[in-house]
Amino acid sequence: MLYIFAKPTQGIRRLLERTRAQLYGKETVLRADDIVLRFGQSKLADPTEGLILNRQSALQLSRSKSQMAKFLRQVGVRFVLPSQNQPSANRFVRQFRIPVFNHQPLACFRTDGKEPWTNGRIQGMPQHEEEVALDSDRLITRAGWLAVRAVHALGLDAAYVSLGLGPKGVLHVIDVTSNPQLEGRLLEIYSEAIQTYMEQQITLSRFNYNQLKLGTDVELMLENAEGKMVLASRYFTRKGRVGCDDRSVQQDGRRLPLLELRPDPDQSPMGLYVNLRTTMLEAARRINRQDVAWRGGSMPFAGYSTGGHIHFSGFPFSSRLVRALDAYLGLPLMAVENPTRALGRRPRYGFLGDVRHKSYGGFEYRTPASFIVDPKVTLAAFALAHLIAVHYIELPEIWLYDPQVQSHFYSHEINELHPYLEQCMVAIRRLPAYRRYEEQIEPLFHMIEQQEIWDETVDVRDVWEIPKRFANTSSVPAVKRRRRKRVQSS
Repeated sequence: MLYIFAKPTQGIRRLLERTRAQLYGKETVLRADDIVLRFGQSKLADPTEGLILNRQSALQLSRSKSQMAKFLRQVGVRFVLPSQNQPSANRFVRQFRIPVFNHQPLACFRTDGKEPWTNGRIQGMPQHEEEVALDSDRLITRAGWLAVRAVHALGLDAAYVSLGLGPKGVLHVIDVTSNPQLEGRLLEIYSEAIQTYMEQQITLSRFNYNQLKLGTDVELMLENAEGKMVLASRYFTRKGRVGCDDRSVQQDGRRLPLLELRPDPDQSPMGLYVNLRTTMLEAARRINRQDVAWRGGSMPFAGYSTGGHIHFSGFPFSSRLVRALDAYLGLPLMAVENPTRALGRRPRYGFLGDVRHKSYGGFEYRTPASFIVDPKVTLAAFALAHLIAVHYIELPEIWLYDPQVQSHFYSHEINELHPYLEQCMVAIRRLPAYRRYEEQIEPLFHMIEQQEIWDETVDVRDVWEIPKRFANTSSVPAVKRRRRKRVQSS
């Protein structure tokens, strides 16, 4: 059963009618499988039973605009407040309003020109809005990502995000509210999203997890004998099972330093692990240079971070799953990172809840660094990912979204996070299904308990026993460069 915990305004009453939910009150008796969605009501405590969407602590954090701005800046989200020294009308060339629910943007409303902007809360639709498709262009996609990131950092499940686009093309959050004006198109959007969510909860209980597939893309960088960076684009193009990430040197779009391994997905952690090694052999044959080392981890070269992204497909997505991945996958893998290099990577990359939805219908979890520097950590990451995806509903929620906890995460203060790591390992080990994954996951848990970190100075080929040279190789030669024709002067 769904309950709405909010003041009974006209908009809330309409939402109740459309979603067939009930208004939560002091006399309401909840069952363990009931869901309570809070809209803006932050004074009363959370119910002790049921699944709570928009916790009281998250609502309180977003209640003060200045407090929220300070916090979001600390975790890497650009947030600006109006300044008396700069007229607000000249600050943005465009504004966006994005309703968010269940870790997904629901729609985008765009206004061009001088939309009013004040220290007051933005709860309704813009004056001259135009609804645009979320995939209409890269800017809209970026706006959707930023809106979801801000909502997740605040610990919210449902919110209304306002953004501004500066003259130089930089997006800024200008407000996040958990109490939007539910009328017109906005009421319709939230009603449909909530109905879809409730239908998903019904199917989730009888879902066939044999359809689940795991995939990965792992980033590496290449280094010559003098310790200098070698461009991955010297050997590979962007596409293929082995290719280059889009990030380029000085954003020139040509010199691509990051190598990306994209093995075939598999239904089992070990199957994906084997596929990854096969892809590494393919990359090694293509490079075929003993003196070009492979580096992974958090940041092999200053200014270039590397990630280990894990892909999921074949089962329903939810914000609850993302939080489980943060607590039971992202946090344990962060605990064994090199702390110095991890500080350089976050919070721009590897932030909590870093998710991208993919065209094949699944999504990728992007918070971990490039765990390929240690094969046993790689296999543990795949096994944990699979275990969490299948059993996350059985796992207790470990809340990482209070400001102090997030500060410890981004500052890599492992001692302060030790109680959360303990909760994680105890909960995972108590799962009845853990026996099937124990041999693969325990090496990572042992590292955490012994306060060990992975070695980012290794040549990845050495720890994976990948040959450095191939005799009589039939590999494709390095990517050829087009030579510019010389123009002779007359």
